[in-house]
Amino acid sequence: MKICMMNSSLADMTEEIEFAGTHGFQGFELAFEYPGSTPEQVLDRSSQILDSFSSYNLARVAHTQAFLNICDCYESVRKASLRETVKAMGAARKLDINFVTVHPGFMWPPMIKREAVRRSLKSFRALLKVAGELDLTIGVENMPARFFPPLGYFNRTEDFEMLFSQVASDRLKFVLDVAHASFRESEPASNFISKLHGKLAHVHLSDNLGERDDHLPLGVGRVDYRSAMKGLRERNYDQTLTLEIFTRDRDYLLLSKKKLEELLAANPSPKQ
Repeated sequence: MKICMMNSSLADMTEEIEFAGTHGFQGFELAFEYPGSTPEQVLDRSSQILDSFSSYNLARVAHTQAFLNICDCYESVRKASLRETVKAMGAARKLDINFVTVHPGFMWPPMIKREAVRRSLKSFRALLKVAGELDLTIGVENMPARFFPPLGYFNRTEDFEMLFSQVASDRLKFVLDVAHASFRESEPASNFISKLHGKLAHVHLSDNLGERDDHLPLGVGRVDYRSAMKGLRERNYDQTLTLEIFTRDRDYLLLSKKKLEELLAANPSPKQ
């Protein structure tokens, strides 16, 4: 399993890549976020970023803008969200990244779920057309049940089973966020692993206190990440995993990495 870190949009992108490379991370997830790593800013500095990547052997993945709503009930807003997502996809490909995580959207303003799903499916079909042109793979992430507003959307395995049956494509994969699956309104990570492991292509990991998506260091909250890691190992998952630890003090990120490495070493996959 390749342990990755995600950049802070408040920090210099090249310095973030250097931090990952010099501290033993095996991969880097570039988050396209305001204020410091929007698609336009990434493209403006693409040569410098590629130079930084060339110094380290890091697996590269990307994360499109979290605030974009590709199932918005206002068609103009949905299309604008698609345009911004496509910008991120193009910037990712410029950096030789071939996997991008996309959120399925969120039901705000409040709307009937079947209508939100219809709009999400329409959006994913459009994004997959672009993904084919750019030779990209899209990973759809399970949402936290208490994402503002607190409406459940794509937080259960049946939502993804429907998506993969309605939008059949080898370029459409699943991203498991273990912390998002920790809320009691969601299905647990073990269900996602057992039912969707065939589509699983990337993992996000952090801790929280059970009330919101805190992105805390491992071990300080209530997320049962140990069981999730055991389940992944049993399914021989050996692809990328990003620690989404958002703290100013990077010692907490490095401690989380150490805890995860020790856990994986103590529980090797069956095929090893």
